[in-house]
Amino acid sequence: MYAKMEVKILLLMICANLAIQVQCNSYNDDFPEKMYMNTSVNPCDDFYEYTCGNFKNVYPLDEGSLTVDHFTLLEDRIVKIANEILSENDFIDDPQALNKSKSAYQSCVDTVYLNKVKNPEMAIVNAENGFPLVQLPSITKNIKYGFNDIGDAVSKYGIPMLFNLLTYTNIEDTSENLLYIYTIDSTTLAPSEIGSIRPNHRSSYDETIEMGFGEWGKTNKYKRHLGLPILQPFDIFLRKMALKLRNASQSILTDEQVFNNIDKVAAFTRRVFTNGDSQNVVVEDFTNTTITLKELNVWTKEKFNDTVQLDWVQFLQHYFSNSGREITEETKVFTYNSFAQFIYGIINLVRKTEDHVVKSYVMMRIFTLLSPDGDGESRQYIDEYYKSKKFAILPRWKYCTRKLIDSVGTAGLSFALAYEYQLRHFNVNYFTQALELIEDLQDAFKEIIENTNWMDATTKAKALKKFNNMITILGHPDISYNKEALDKFYENLRICKWDNYGNSLRIRAFKNAYQISQISKRERAFWDKSPFEVNAYYNRPNNKIIFPMSMLNPVFFGNKNRILDYGRIGAIVGHEMTHGFDKDGMAYGPDGAFESWWTKETKEAFINRTTCFVNEYDNFYEPEINANVNGTITLNENIADNGGVRESYRAMKKMIEKYNIVNGTSEFTPDQLFFIGFGTLWCSNPSIAYLKKANGENHARSKFRVNGVVSNMEEFSKAFNCPVESNMNPKNKCILW
Repeated sequence: MYAKMEVKILLLMICANLAIQVQCNSYNDDFPEKMYMNTSVNPCDDFYEYTCGNFKNVYPLDEGSLTVDHFTLLEDRIVKIANEILSENDFIDDPQALNKSKSAYQSCVDTVYLNKVKNPEMAIVNAENGFPLVQLPSITKNIKYGFNDIGDAVSKYGIPMLFNLLTYTNIEDTSENLLYIYTIDSTTLAPSEIGSIRPNHRSSYDETIEMGFGEWGKTNKYKRHLGLPILQPFDIFLRKMALKLRNASQSILTDEQVFNNIDKVAAFTRRVFTNGDSQNVVVEDFTNTTITLKELNVWTKEKFNDTVQLDWVQFLQHYFSNSGREITEETKVFTYNSFAQFIYGIINLVRKTEDHVVKSYVMMRIFTLLSPDGDGESRQYIDEYYKSKKFAILPRWKYCTRKLIDSVGTAGLSFALAYEYQLRHFNVNYFTQALELIEDLQDAFKEIIENTNWMDATTKAKALKKFNNMITILGHPDISYNKEALDKFYENLRICKWDNYGNSLRIRAFKNAYQISQISKRERAFWDKSPFEVNAYYNRPNNKIIFPMSMLNPVFFGNKNRILDYGRIGAIVGHEMTHGFDKDGMAYGPDGAFESWWTKETKEAFINRTTCFVNEYDNFYEPEINANVNGTITLNENIADNGGVRESYRAMKKMIEKYNIVNGTSEFTPDQLFFIGFGTLWCSNPSIAYLKKANGENHARSKFRVNGVVSNMEEFSKAFNCPVESNMNPKNKCILW
């Protein structure tokens, strides 16, 4: 453990003592990213254009792609390496977990065999004793389907149904976790839990299908023209899937009967995605921030008497049945504003809906989300819907590889793939170098906190306490270099080379069980992200930074010139550190609990300084979409960007002093090279669709992430001799950290 801040290396600890080869005094000026630059532009006029003006020519945008940038480029490189691993034969000395991954891949890419196995959905239909959507009314009227059945479905198939659920730090007792239950339509884990370095750039099949459910659930299902329905793409997709299963079930229902049943499911879906049925009912919030399941049962009984058959302990025991965790009456639930209203609405909706409609909704979600792994007919239907959203269809090998390395979403089999990746495809020296860089960033940020003139002594002391309690998990979990532990972790995950559909649902169930397994205890260093995800995170409730090993690759890290590393991964490290002290981070104490640890005077000074950032970014205009950046929505990320580069610049200066580095390159000074490294980090070629999608989200466009930061730094203006009041050197600068 390091005295300044715990840095927990979860990968190849045996490499911690490897020597770092540091190039001193001067560096080769041949860095490949120079080809992205447009040096005909004055850096003081538009630094992003100066550093990235030629990027779009080097990397033109492919049809159907939302954007191309260094994150997507690295993603593609990692996917290719992972595909090489997955395509190899099994080796006797390999972990069984790795061989399971290879088997899952082989079953996924074998489309010839997949197409021979018609209607694999029927295995689920048979297991669930029928699919009401395609059954006769004489059968559906006798169907009984309650909350425990829904809990079983979530456990078996790993798909949320009525709401999302995660384990969340108890803000009253940070030694334990509790349950956080929230709307199924949420796009984030929790309102302010996670800060990341990049925006969502690519929609997976799951995300696109959930988008369809959300749109289907929030709006009228279709419009009419001349008395005829004008179907939307998601309606068409669901109708085709329903008729496919009607035919496979040998049902005698007509098309119109099936479509009428879909309309009932659509009405139910609309209510699920708009928080249930609580119209004309005002439900008071719970007075405590946490309640036990026993108390929630009492509340449910008071609200619904005997009209609802719901025991929360039993329901969640079914829900958690694959997780190996015990649910009791004393299991705690986190309450928040409108939580009681939300829970009431969902319960009331299920109470007022026929059981066969609820069951059809549950099964329709299973079939649609598993459709990319179905037979040729199902895959054709989902591809048609995906194309309707103007997204490119991935080649099968790439889809299967991305799924198995968990490039989007939470961790599953990616820990097994990381074993081989770190063993044969990764420069382990990077970990020692990364440790040194992180320590330099720690020293720099600590100095910045100590030297702030807007924090009083009381708040400053608490800020330092929180900073010293921040942990960094780097690389991947311990099990990814421990063969025995890895096989133990995956021993209950059954993978069959001939059963891709079954593999997919079992992997989903495994991932869901793993994520919710934290209910029994709080583990700050818990790995819930894939080691292959090209992103970095700060988790506020656990006061931790997550750096997957994928980020320790060029262009972000491991550059020939280490000054560039500080301008790139250094800025990212600093960005994540700063999230602990942004607008939302200020609400969490050293242990992750909600805590008012800022004095009134310091909080007012903080707000005054952040107002400067809001106004600055509000004025950034995007002519391609005729819109301005929203400085309020992007505030946290803007604070983190600005603080991260300041911290990394300070760390870089210490590094070059330590190693007596005099020159940057033959063309650029060390300071200039640092800022060029930062600028080229954010080079991108976005589509108009991407700019529209990103506008209004919590990250500003790349151009403004660069120009906004450097225009606030006097060090940049000195490095490039920018005149006062030039675009990149305004007289008034926004400074917080």
